[in-house]
Amino acid sequence: MPRRQDHTAQELTEMAIQAVAAHLQSAPASQLSLRKVARDIGYSPGTLINLFGSYDLLLLAFNARTLDAIQHQLLSAIQQSAKNSSNSVIDQLAAAAGCYCDYARSHQHAWRLLFEHRLADDQPLPDWQAQRIATLFTLIEDSLRRLNPEASSTACQTAARVIWSGVHGIATLMLDNKLFMASADHNPDSAATHSEQLIRSLLQHYLTDWCQHHQTDGGEPL
Repeated sequence: MPRRQDHTAQELTEMAIQAVAAHLQSAPASQLSLRKVARDIGYSPGTLINLFGSYDLLLLAFNARTLDAIQHQLLSAIQQSAKNSSNSVIDQLAAAAGCYCDYARSHQHAWRLLFEHRLADDQPLPDWQAQRIATLFTLIEDSLRRLNPEASSTACQTAARVIWSGVHGIATLMLDNKLFMASADHNPDSAATHSEQLIRSLLQHYLTDWCQHHQTDGGEPL
């Protein structure tokens, strides 16, 4: 087994995170362990504990990479949609939501780990992870402010979380084949199509009502 000094801390961090990523390409996190990650990179579990602090924090470091990837793809989807002048804010949010579902479908185990992983009750979420989560919500909130400039920050924050909750729920049901739409059962392509339709309906109906509740004449069209 290599000595600790064979790699720098930065190199070891990358090796460990890549080992987690490689495992999650084909198997769930429940089949992963600190010992397996250590074995895969040729180091002892103690080396990883010294590096990350705990197995939980190793998984959290991997989750940070996942959040970065999702944030990058969602931002790109919104920007690409916005280039088409005929696309509304709802079109842009639908593009981002579709991207979120696509990521969940193509990186299912990594995506599930984001929400299944729990830190100990007495261990607060590190600032670097909390900031990543806030950045994701800011993407939605910024779109809502373009739609309705007069809406308060609190209203935009609440609406962003309502939208995310709905989209996340649809994505989860899609992955679990629980949409209960006959043509979607056991057919990933049909399930993806139905999830897009459900997301579009959610955004259209919710945001129409939201804009009426926070009336403004200065926002972009729905």
